[in-house]
Amino acid sequence: MAAMAVLEPLLRVDGRDPQLLSLAARIHHESGNELQAVALATRAIAIREHPEPYFIRGDALRALGRTEEAVADLLHAVKLEPNVEAIRLALVAALEESNRPEEARVALAPIVDRANGGALSERAAYEHGKLLVRAGELETAVQVIDGAVAHASAGSLPFIMLLHLRAKALDRAGRFAEAWESVTRAHDSRGVVFDPAELKRKTDTLIGYWNRARLLEAGRNINADHTPVFVAGMPRSGTSLVDQVIHAHPLAAGVGELNSVETWAEAVDDAVLRGRPELASTEFASVARRYLADVRKAAPRAERIVNKALGNTRILGHLGRLFPGSCIIHIQRDPRDVAVSCVMGAFGSQRYPWTARPEWVAAAWRDSQRLMEHWSRELDLPILEVRYESLVQRGEPELRRIIDFIGLPWDEAVKDFHRAGRTVRTLSYDQVSRPLYADSIGRWKNYERHLEGIDWGTPSGAIG
Repeated sequence: MAAMAVLEPLLRVDGRDPQLLSLAARIHHESGNELQAVALATRAIAIREHPEPYFIRGDALRALGRTEEAVADLLHAVKLEPNVEAIRLALVAALEESNRPEEARVALAPIVDRANGGALSERAAYEHGKLLVRAGELETAVQVIDGAVAHASAGSLPFIMLLHLRAKALDRAGRFAEAWESVTRAHDSRGVVFDPAELKRKTDTLIGYWNRARLLEAGRNINADHTPVFVAGMPRSGTSLVDQVIHAHPLAAGVGELNSVETWAEAVDDAVLRGRPELASTEFASVARRYLADVRKAAPRAERIVNKALGNTRILGHLGRLFPGSCIIHIQRDPRDVAVSCVMGAFGSQRYPWTARPEWVAAAWRDSQRLMEHWSRELDLPILEVRYESLVQRGEPELRRIIDFIGLPWDEAVKDFHRAGRTVRTLSYDQVSRPLYADSIGRWKNYERHLEGIDWGTPSGAIG
């Protein structure tokens, strides 16, 4: 981070300047380094009472899923500075995510009142729209969102997020054709480009590279620690649900989509496939130690720590070398439901461009199936296959199967995973904040005409 390169010498000279500490905390927060942002904001708060570090720390804690702590900080920030819209809206979002929608509406009221019937800012309209959708006030939600979309710049992040929220409201209202039109408009505004043939080529290369001989090479037995558990699966297939189920166990914890190993592994694969020498076993050992130190810092008392990074499926070869004592849970869902949920979700166009169209999701699904079949044959890690539909319909037997697989005794707290006191910051937070429900099974039927003629691949990804 170039900005931090400038700030760090200044902080070394005067590490007690609250403005510098707050600025450094903001830079780390905006870069996604939330733990560092929390640490720096905490130092600033200890020196001076000011809304800025409370705001930054609260928003960073919210990003980490520590929502109750976030609410406390943001309430204090609003108390210190009640008229800054950004602070108030962060509080509204944190309250909504912690299942306190009525308090969120009270916190939002001054912003709505100031608008006096006029258009809200894009962010305010988004938070207002979320609360209206949650309350089932779907027509009002669409009106509020439309007012903001009319003023938003086409293709901008607010424009895209508002259109996705509009689609969610229309979907819940049963206006499926309009919902699909809304998300199509959002995706088209981004000009998303994706080449299924290129993805297939990369997958072929991965499968060819990670043969059994390579997986058994020196450096394989780096760390036999049984703490790590990794969830593999397509986005919107139930990875967040599995993560939350395990996190609810008193001897386990979830670190969400922690992608430090994923980022490293992808960089290594790119370099090796371009002809650079393979890494020494010492490098693998160092990466394994850093990861274990990071997750244990986040959950020092946990015997099992689950990571559901969305790229896990593509890096299981690396995970097998780094953590030979780990285990993998692979969750699958009807690919037609996955496709509809992906298209309706607001994923990043750079990392997941294939989520913009159902036929592209099908291409990614086929490659995911091929990879998992490869890992199942070649990788010496235990892999548990879970069907999303069985998990939400059968309930406790499937929950017990997951907990038994990761080597923990059964605990009744697992059945109350939705009361685990943790917010999941993904598109799936509706699913994991309620008891198991099967409402989303067969959702694809509402959009069947958009899925006609699509190739969903091999029988292993069987359509129910």
